[in-house]
Amino acid sequence: MREPILVLGKYEILDAVGSGGMATVYRGRVAGPMGFEKPVAIKVLHDDAAADEEVVRMFIDEARIGARLSHPNIASVLDFGEADGRYFMAMEYVDGVSLAALMKHLAKGRKARPLEQAVAVHVATCVLRALAYAHAAAGPDGKPLGVVHRDVSPQNILLDRSGIVKLCDFGIATGNYRVERTRAGVIKGKAGYMSPEQASLGKVDARSDLYSLGLCIVAMLAGGPVFEGKNTTEVRARAAKGFDLARIDPLPCDEAIKDVLRRALAFKPSDRFQGADEFLSALLAAAPDPAEAGRNALAALLEKVPDSAASTRPLPRKGERRSVVARVDHHSTTTQTRNLLIIAGAIVLLALIFAFLGFGLPDL
Repeated sequence: MREPILVLGKYEILDAVGSGGMATVYRGRVAGPMGFEKPVAIKVLHDDAAADEEVVRMFIDEARIGARLSHPNIASVLDFGEADGRYFMAMEYVDGVSLAALMKHLAKGRKARPLEQAVAVHVATCVLRALAYAHAAAGPDGKPLGVVHRDVSPQNILLDRSGIVKLCDFGIATGNYRVERTRAGVIKGKAGYMSPEQASLGKVDARSDLYSLGLCIVAMLAGGPVFEGKNTTEVRARAAKGFDLARIDPLPCDEAIKDVLRRALAFKPSDRFQGADEFLSALLAAAPDPAEAGRNALAALLEKVPDSAASTRPLPRKGERRSVVARVDHHSTTTQTRNLLIIAGAIVLLALIFAFLGFGLPDL
């Protein structure tokens, strides 16, 4: 069995699969008796982020909302904890890559390569089902949670190698459930996939998420980012002006799909689909029964995409606190043992040479 690089509670961390500004996601496992083992994804706050109380509260909010959302198209949050100063979240492990990674792979070394219509529609319908569920979610008291994801983007759409699609990372979602509130004037989310109201620091609701998904569909069909610029500020400024609907005309998809996109990407929220279910119905009417063909085509694409594991580099130590590390790295132990054997062998050889020459071994 492969040795973990770190153990957090009952979870063993194996290697990194992706990193962001506040946390890194690792491939991990939870082991039990008689050979039981379950793969999980472990999201660990960076040491500097864990020192920021606001970031920690946001992380806790993410765990709280994630634990409440249970849907086939949402990556589940399984557990939350803290071990020796490290905050972590255990999540459902999706064996595949993000939509962003797939698009990057397809564009590698060549001109941007769009996804075929069936795949784009399949991905979009799965995300819409996730959003319809999340937007309508209620708390134990039956009151709506008012969840708005605020970061629907290719980076947060996970693609399992079987063709299953899951929306993840409700870390900056807003709603009535939150303890930590976003400060006025602070913008969060990926600039290139923001609605005009989000990019301009206006009030956002569920229709903003639907607009962001519309941009994701365009990106899939175009084979690349929708808004580009020299920096985040420039990209956000372009997003605030809204999407040029004329750019929908040359997309390689049916006219009925283009009509759906024109409404989804309307500048005014009142001119868009008013809910995820309405958007989903229109998309299914434009491309009847895309699930089987789209899922199979997606699975075939993912067979050619390499594993997304980023590295096996151990996590940085938190000062001198080592109690969280339950096992010694196997490779490090092997290297130390080999070095000791080499030194011992050299001493023995030196002793034999001195004995042969009739000298005593000098004091070491």
